[in-house]
This record gives sequence, structure tokens and C-alpha cells, in this order.
Amino acid sequence: MRRRWTTFGIVLVLATPAYPAQAARPEGARDFTVYGFSQSDVDQEDPQVYRLKPDTTVRAIGKWSTSGDEPGDYNFGQIARYHAQGTAFMGSGTASIIFPQDFASTEIFDDMSTRDANGDPVPHDEFGFPIPARRGNIFNPAYRAYLLGWAKIQLDGGVDGINLDEVNGGFSGGQKYGFNGNEGFDDYTIADFTRYLLAKYPDYTGALWASHFGMTTDNLPRADVPAADLARNFNYRTYLRANGWNLDPLNAANPLAKEWGRVTANRMYAGDTSFTATYLRRYWKSIVDELRRYARRPILISSNGLWPYVDFNSVGLYPWNPDEQTPDFRGADYVPVVDGHLNGAKSLQANYQYLKRTSNEIAGDVPVAVFIDWPNDMMTNYLNLPLEERKDYWRIFGAEAYANGLFPAFHLKDTVGSPTAEQLGMLDFLTTYSQFYKDHRRIYRDNVPAPQPVRVGTPNVSVSLLGTRLKTVHLVNHNYNRAIVPQTGVTVGVDLPSCPRRVTLVSPDRAGSRTPASTCRHGRLSVTVDRLDYYSVIVLG
Repeated sequence: MRRRWTTFGIVLVLATPAYPAQAARPEGARDFTVYGFSQSDVDQEDPQVYRLKPDTTVRAIGKWSTSGDEPGDYNFGQIARYHAQGTAFMGSGTASIIFPQDFASTEIFDDMSTRDANGDPVPHDEFGFPIPARRGNIFNPAYRAYLLGWAKIQLDGGVDGINLDEVNGGFSGGQKYGFNGNEGFDDYTIADFTRYLLAKYPDYTGALWASHFGMTTDNLPRADVPAADLARNFNYRTYLRANGWNLDPLNAANPLAKEWGRVTANRMYAGDTSFTATYLRRYWKSIVDELRRYARRPILISSNGLWPYVDFNSVGLYPWNPDEQTPDFRGADYVPVVDGHLNGAKSLQANYQYLKRTSNEIAGDVPVAVFIDWPNDMMTNYLNLPLEERKDYWRIFGAEAYANGLFPAFHLKDTVGSPTAEQLGMLDFLTTYSQFYKDHRRIYRDNVPAPQPVRVGTPNVSVSLLGTRLKTVHLVNHNYNRAIVPQTGVTVGVDLPSCPRRVTLVSPDRAGSRTPASTCRHGRLSVTVDRLDYYSVIVLG
């Protein structure tokens, strides 16, 4: 019998069978160099992984709706096969999309759902699912227990880690409200908002609440009344309705909008101390801490986007992202295409550097993997490229991710029926191409951006310097017009504390290593690369 969540605040935990001991788990995330993206339903397996042999996949399986509620739903036998080839197995599931059939009653489904400022559940028909979808409310302790319930089943099955997708997905307002942020105003969240206000302004009197925020004497935060008592304590929904902001609660005229904060999907910025960021960060940490405690072994935690308390960040690349300010608000164009062809002349260096820098601010020095998310038009553009240009995407933009301290997740498979890498004629290429990064993993283990500026004498070539101990100079060629235009005699200069003992050149485009022409005096190094196809690395030993 399939388990459904049947009580408020109490999770029915069924005994799970003992699984056979798994093979030794792979190394930790700091040793990963090649990431794959292959997601299957919980009972499925992707044989492409056994050919690519990545260090890990971002998420191998994904719990969805009721698929994954029971231990018997899973194909845990594949974990040993992953481990036999040295690949870590990441479990996963949606952290915010829910459906009526996920719960035993409409009452429980409603309680788990996010609400608008009128107190009504927010529909998310924009997803296009035939069954009405909503977002789950992570401020509700019963919902957090629900997430932990299926994640613990995966841990019991032997997964090496958990990736939770779209953790803060319940604040956009959806299509109904034009994504204006009218969501998250349920009883649990607004009670926490009162706690936040009282903690931030402990000495405020009624007069100060009124003068600073326009509150009325019959609706003030009170320390002497439980915050959850919305009849006697402050009720933010009542405040919004009284001021006419119940359809647009983040309106600039609302003096509490700044205190509430604006949630950015899949981002948890380090400097954001608003209410939503403060409490989302708190609840996310409680989930992560509980998973680590429960596992009683080292596990890997990740999430879609940039989040704290993770072992590696896995950033989905999709339109309407917040990583670049553009006139149409679509954000950074991570799969640049013009007239159906790859725009290899564009550089993503600034965007990749931003992701690396922002992840360091949020999570510290953890690896950052990037993957083409789906279903969206970036993935559609990638899938529709001519075969050679699809390969060039990885030769240019995959390489540029490595060149700026990120790890591209080579795309194998999604769960919406798109052609797989093998069906697209890409699997042999990805397997061969990724071998370069496996063979040179020492270069990418020390991928901290170095402070010295680097000079390059050829136009349309991006250049970067990485490393604290092993310094490496990375060159990515963006001279491209439906095919790469190789460059010759590329000069590179960098000022170092001292001259390197040796200089070597490696590239996934040419076998072996070479010794390029170079000069160095008093740390002022000059190197000439005889030929640059897509990507070359100058290793300074």
C-alpha cells in the first residue's frame, strides 16, 4: 500500500528493509572533476552513465509526486554499479512542487500549500501539468517532515547524497499574480514574520510600530501573545488587506515589503537579512542538519542554485535567471544561439565568474557545477543545434566553465522524454572529451581564481588564471562562425611573484603535452601558444 501523508505535524514512518552493504563510496565533492547530468525516475537506470563514468551525476534519480514515497519504488541496486566505477550516486526530489494525490485528504493538501495575501492557496497552472499543482510550504513543520521522509528513504537505500530541487520555490505568486511575489502568506509564515519583527525591533512601542510601518493599534506585534495567535497578535494579511496591498504585497508603497524581502528562486544571497531569507536559511539548515544526523555517515548535500550548507552547488541554467541584468529580464544567455546556430563568439566568462564568486560568498569554497536545466528554451536550443555545433557547445562553453573554476555537467538525459545523448549522437564525443579532464584533474582541483591580471594578444580569446599552488592559464577561443576559427601565435603575459620552473601546454583538442615558447624575467612571464583551437591550458610548474 502506497504511503501518503495523513496527519498534521506527525509523519507516519514505516519500517524500511535493510539493504545489503554498498561498495565503498566515492571520494568527496572536492575531488570531483567530471560531472554528468542524467536524471531518471526512481525505478529507472541510465546505462549512459556507465560509459561516461563521471565522478558524480548532479542527481541520478528524482522523487516526484507519489513516485518515491515507498522503499519498493526504488532501484537501489544500481548504486553498487555506480560505486564499482567510482561514481557517486545522488538521490533527489522536488522540494516544492506538490499535487493533490500526494496527500491523504484535501485538508492536508491545503495545509501543505503556500497561500496568497488573501489566505487562499496559490495555483501553479503555468507548469502545464494535467493535475493542479501547487508549491509546498517549507515554513510548515509538517511539510518539512514530509520532505525529510522521502529523503530518508533514499538515504536508507544507500545514496551518497541528496539534491533538493527548488527549495524556495513557493514565493513567486505564479502566473495568477504575474509572478509579483504574492505567495507565502500562510499562517505559519506570517507567524514567523511576527517573530522576526519582534526580534529585530524588541524595544518598539505601539507608537513606533504605527509611525514606522503604519500599523493600527488593533493589529500590532505583541511579545506577550503567541505569534501563531493571529486573532490577538499581528496578522500581516490583515495589514495588507487594510492598505490595499493584498494583490501586490511587495508594492514599493508597503513599508513592510523591505522587511519581508523579495525571494529569488534558487538563490540564497549571503547578504540578505530580510525575513524570508533569514527564515528560509534557518529551515534549510535544519533540513540539512537532520539529513546529516540521520545518515550517520558522510553524505553529499546539494540543491538547484546557490545555497549555503552544501557540499557542492549545482546551478541550473535557464531563462529568467538573476545572473545578468538584461532589458528583457531573461538574464544571462547560457546557451547562446543565433538563428538556430551556436553563438560561439559570445563569452560566458563574466557570468561564470559571477557564479563562482557568489557561491563562495554564500557557501564558502565548495565546487560549483552548472547544468542545462529543463524543460525550457535553453535546453530546446541545445537539443536543436546541428550535431557538430552541439559538440562545440561543450568545447567552448563547457571548457570556459572549467577555465573559470566551475564544472559543467555533461548532459545525458532528462525525465521529460527529450532525446538522450546517445540518441543525439553525443555520447561517444562526451565520453572521449571528458577523458581529458579526468586525466588532468590535478589542474581542476586547485581552481581558485588567482589575483594577477593576464594579458592576451589575440582578440576574442578569453583568458583566466587559476590556482594557489599550481598556477594555470586558461585560453578559450571565441573566434567562431558556425565553426571554430583556429588562432596561431597567441601571446599570453602574466606577472608572477617568481618565474615558474617549467611551462607546459595541454588541451583537449590535441593529444599529449607540449612545451610552448616562453620567456620570463623577474616573474614577468610571456608565453606564445603556436595554435589555439577551442581551449588550451598553460601549466606553470
